[in-house]
Amino acid sequence: MNNKETEWTDFFNKVFAEVRRRIFERYPLEKDGSGSPETLAIRDAAAKLPCPVRIAEIRVDTEKHKHIDDPVCQIIRYDFLKLGTQPQTVEYCGLVDSRDSEELQKLLVARFDLKETLFDDFNKDFRTTGWYEGEVGTYTQFPLYNIKADLQRFIFDFLTFPFPLITERTCWKATKHIDWTSKFGLQPDPISTMEVLTKIDKVVDAFESYSGPEGIEKLQQEICRIQLIPSVPNSVKKVFQEAKDLHTYGFFRYSFFAVAQHYAYLALESAIKNRYYQSFGKENTLQYKKEEPVKIGAIDHQTIMDLCRRMKWKIRKLQINGEKFAYDPRELLDWLVSEKIINEWERKQCNKGILLRNIMSHPTRAFVFPPSYSMKALEFVADFINRLYSSSPHQADDSRPVFPLDLTPSRV
Repeated sequence: MNNKETEWTDFFNKVFAEVRRRIFERYPLEKDGSGSPETLAIRDAAAKLPCPVRIAEIRVDTEKHKHIDDPVCQIIRYDFLKLGTQPQTVEYCGLVDSRDSEELQKLLVARFDLKETLFDDFNKDFRTTGWYEGEVGTYTQFPLYNIKADLQRFIFDFLTFPFPLITERTCWKATKHIDWTSKFGLQPDPISTMEVLTKIDKVVDAFESYSGPEGIEKLQQEICRIQLIPSVPNSVKKVFQEAKDLHTYGFFRYSFFAVAQHYAYLALESAIKNRYYQSFGKENTLQYKKEEPVKIGAIDHQTIMDLCRRMKWKIRKLQINGEKFAYDPRELLDWLVSEKIINEWERKQCNKGILLRNIMSHPTRAFVFPPSYSMKALEFVADFINRLYSSSPHQADDSRPVFPLDLTPSRV
């Protein structure tokens, strides 16, 4: 091994050691050593590092290519197929000047898996930062800076990509679900036609007032005048509209009346939280215990949840603009009363709605309710939401449907 290879071997030993440390810290195990299949797969991949590395240096004209930070950059090829199977090897392929395009092409095609047809695209502006060969075979990385001069940046880039290339497939294999259908000889649900799906539920048909095709119009007539005032945020209105839609679709599936009632109370919860966050401006200060305060722009519930998860803060200990963060329903209702947005009697009414929301969110069996229950729930919730926002100035609503990454089923 020559001096250059020894030098680069030492460098990558530091890189892979820090990568392992960060991965183990980011994906901790439980006290008994257990963890999610995804966590175990990611930790296993990190534990198998290092892998064989091939590296070359490229001299680049930074006056011509101003997006590149340093005149000498590196190109690195990782052989993930040999991850954990062989001792680490670092092969140094020398330094080449980018102005010698013929020599550069020969190097990249022969040693770094670049297809000849793609060389011109790479060479014209040096903006291609990586490519891979095979599903999880090899990956070639081209950072736009000298990796020796900025070790921490390089580690961050490695963890951003290509490390996920290793973990993506291993996690997919690790988290494949048991085929319960085959294991227990279960039969799949029959595929229903449109005619069957849109047939009146036999339980609904037993109600004289809703029987027959005109019954679905009656269901809509009962709730069509239940409306939210203009100052209610669109995000709340969308949840409430879903509750109304479920009430109507109960014509086809009787159980939807119970789901409509549940969703009405979810709209109530959404309204309470949104009314609280509406009180904050576009610049806010978050303080956790004695740590350095964090300045942040406009906030909503998901922003706070994500930030606390990322910073490893206990959300109940958080302060916003010097005041304790109102996290649970009791604290939110305390705040609404203290701000004279609702009175004590209205608070008691809201408590009833929150109680019903909790009961329906944590069932031990499926609830079954008649249409009148969901209709009354919609009336009650709409009245309370309108009370909440009747004194609220109308604000532009920037809400959009959100399915946060951290709450996807694979991450929960």
